This record gives sequence, C-alpha cells and structure tokens, in this order.
Amino acid sequence: MKNLKLLQRIVTSGVIATNIAIGSVVAKVQAATFTLPIEAAAKATGVDVLRDRYGLDGTGITIGVISDSFDTSPISFDRSGKVDNYATNVADGYLPSGIQVLRDYPDPDPTVIDPDTDPIDEGRALLQVIHAVAPGAKLAFYTSASGADLVGQGIQALSAAGANIIVDDAAYQYPPNAPSDAPLDLLDLEPPNGPINQAINRVFNQGISYFTAAGNAFSGNIPIYGHSNNPNALTVGAVYYGNAESYSRRADGVVVKQGQLEPFSSEGNPGSLKPDVVAPDGLPISFNLTGNSPPDADPRFFRFFGTSASAPFTAAVAALLQQANPNATPTEIYNALRNTAYNPSPGFDSRRGFGLIRGDQAILALGVQPKPTTIPEPSAAPALLCVSVLIAGLLLKQTQQKSKALTLVHSGLMTQD
Repeated sequence: MKNLKLLQRIVTSGVIATNIAIGSVVAKVQAATFTLPIEAAAKATGVDVLRDRYGLDGTGITIGVISDSFDTSPISFDRSGKVDNYATNVADGYLPSGIQVLRDYPDPDPTVIDPDTDPIDEGRALLQVIHAVAPGAKLAFYTSASGADLVGQGIQALSAAGANIIVDDAAYQYPPNAPSDAPLDLLDLEPPNGPINQAINRVFNQGISYFTAAGNAFSGNIPIYGHSNNPNALTVGAVYYGNAESYSRRADGVVVKQGQLEPFSSEGNPGSLKPDVVAPDGLPISFNLTGNSPPDADPRFFRFFGTSASAPFTAAVAALLQQANPNATPTEIYNALRNTAYNPSPGFDSRRGFGLIRGDQAILALGVQPKPTTIPEPSAAPALLCVSVLIAGLLLKQTQQKSKALTLVHSGLMTQD
C-alpha cells in the first residue's frame, strides 16, 4: 500500500512538473501586443525580440518629438469619418495621456479649412509610431512649424524637459534662387553653424541621442541637406514594411514590396556617410494625415509613408536600447545601430546607409543579454515526463512481483525464507 501511494505521488509530481515546464514555454513565446498593427515592421527589425525576450517597453526613457503640429488640425479624421484627435487617440489606446506639449502650432485661421495652410498634426503621427514600439516611454512635443530659428529653441526646450532622445522630421528648403553649382548644405536655411545644428551638437554633448529624417526627395534629385548631415545626429531613410505585401506607388506606378527601399528616400551627398541607416515606413496610423492618405490593409487605419515614419520608429528602438543599457552614450547607440544593420550589399551605400536597423542585434552590441531563466526549456518537459514514467514503471513492476510472491506463499506453493 505504501508503494502504491508512493507511486501515485511520483506520477502526480511528474505530471505537475511537466505541466509547469510546458506552461512556462507557452509564456516565453507569447508575442508582445502593439497599440498599432506593426508586426511586419517589428519582426523585420527585431523589435519583437526586444519586447518579448528582453521585456523592454521604453520605461524610464523620455522621447521628444519635433514636427509640424500635434493637436490642432481641422482635417483629422479616422477611417469611419469621425474626428480623430489627441483625446480620441488616448481613448482608443493609440497614445498615452500626459504627453508634454511644450509648444504646438495653431491653425492660422480656424474658421476656414485650407489643406494648403492648415496644420496636419504630423507630430501626432510620429508619436503614435513611437508609442506602438515603446509604449512605456514618456513623450514630449515641440512644433517645427514656426521656422528654423525656433527649432533650435525647441531642441533645447525638450532637453530641459528631460528628453533622453529627440527625433524630428523637419526640413527647411534651401533658397530656390541658389546657384545650380552651389553646395546645398551651405545654402539651405539651416547651415552647419545655424541654430538647429548648434542645438543638436549641444544636446548630443549632454548625452541625448538625436534622430532625424533623411527626406523624401530622391525622385527630385535633391540630396540630403541641412541638419540631416550633422554627424551628431543619426539620419534615417525609409524601407517599406507595411501590412500589405506590396503597394503600387501612385506617382509613377512602381510596385514596392516589403523590404524594398522606398523610391523617394533621399540620397546622401558624395563622400558623406548619410543616411546612417534605414527603417520601416508605410506604417499604420489612426487618421488621414494629409487629407489624402492611402488606406491601410487593416480597415481601421491609414498608411504613414516617408522618412517621417522611419525616423520615429528608429528613435523608439533606441529607447528600448537605452532602457536596456542606461549608461550607453549616443555614440554607442548610433554605432550599435549602424554596425548591426542589415544591408543586401556589404558596406555603406548612399541610399541605404549601413542598412536596415536590427534592434535584436544592436542590443547584443551594447553588451546586453536576455534575462536568464531557471524555467526548463521546451526539451526538458518531455525528458522530465520520461523519467517520471520510468520510475513509476519500475516501482509498479516491483510491486506486482511482491504481490505475486505473497499470493504463492499463502497458497502453499512457496515458502518464506
């Protein structure tokens, strides 16, 4: 009877241990959920690994955004035609409450809807992308629509507000009457010694990483210019990774597939190392950004194209890396993203830079390993079950033999020693 009870305990404990092991495996491979359907982009860049295996969400990091406006557009509607603004975004989970809006750009004439002059709340689109990748990060905003001089002030204001990372998609066109043979990076409205570049250099030296869009002017044969050439900023081009496997570009009918460089992503100047990297665009956002945004494959969203989408995506990945290694400097984060990027052609090229960012590789370059676990790996569960069954079988056989012997003794066919 004692052996039978022991047998029962062994079998029961083996089943419990096996169930624990199997249950833990399910928990380990459970995918992170995103506030927007960015799974294709997340998988392509290793964001799924940073979120799932490392448990990173940007907690403890503040990201500042500089773009046209945040919550003043009169032409912001969702796919159902309803007004889409910051309040609805918070209610729907696309943005967190408490975003620090240091300065927004007001509608110059709120009584008249004019798509040519109205703000379009592109800053809110950038923030939605960031929140989808790094939902634990704190967010701040400053408008770029007041001119190049004020953007320098905005960079400093975001720094003073506690930003660890700043990203912008601002660009100020060089004078249209510039000589055709003049260097564009000296004749645009934000020269190397101008207020924007000075502010970038200042915050970089304070330990703040700065990300900027490469621009969308390749088809116009205009290379990267302005502060996007600043070596203290990481400049980001665009690769398509939307929800659809491909899309047809309306401008010229070109079909762009997932993983392909966007035809419009700007090229770096000869001899420069810009752009630094490329990252996904074609990402879903909740509202019709320009009044003419294409619908997403997911019927709830519109698609956000351009380096204005890829730059905040990269900044959010940097927030996950910064959370994992709070002591990492901007240079270390930049180098980790550059050195681990995937490029179909080895080395650097003037369109892709060093290649597509790979957050799961960049984190290893920063010396961060996945958290160790004492939970058995998937292969341990079957092994544990086999050991339990083997022990139970041997004990059962021993019990059966003793029972048979006792029967023979009682029948007089066998004597006890």
